[in-house]
Amino acid sequence: MKTSLTTQRGASSLILIIILALLGAGVYIGLQYLPQYIEAGTVDSILGSVEKAYNKSTVNSVESIQGMIDKQLNMNQMNDLKDNFKVMQDGEEYRIKVSYERELNLIYEKKPVRYEKTVILR
Repeated sequence: MKTSLTTQRGASSLILIIILALLGAGVYIGLQYLPQYIEAGTVDSILGSVEKAYNKSTVNSVESIQGMIDKQLNMNQMNDLKDNFKVMQDGEEYRIKVSYERELNLIYEKKPVRYEKTVILR
């Protein structure tokens, strides 16, 4: 009788569980970062549209710039950021400063994520 030794091919169930756990942790962390990334992109878009409007000279006062920002925040359902936009006039130029902080809830710690940007309109 002839017996042949065969080698096992493929991953064991333990390796499969480890891979699934690592993928799950990666997806969880990714889902925590995604809303932060989308929110920062929306804020950048709002600042860009205000800058374009200023270059077309349809905006010429602190109140009109603040009104345009408020309208865009309302449109994007981000009214909670209204107080974080500061518009200041310095001679001929306007400064728009936005600064806010969000909390990233990771499995092992809570990490603050800070967003700051300043746009100067000349």
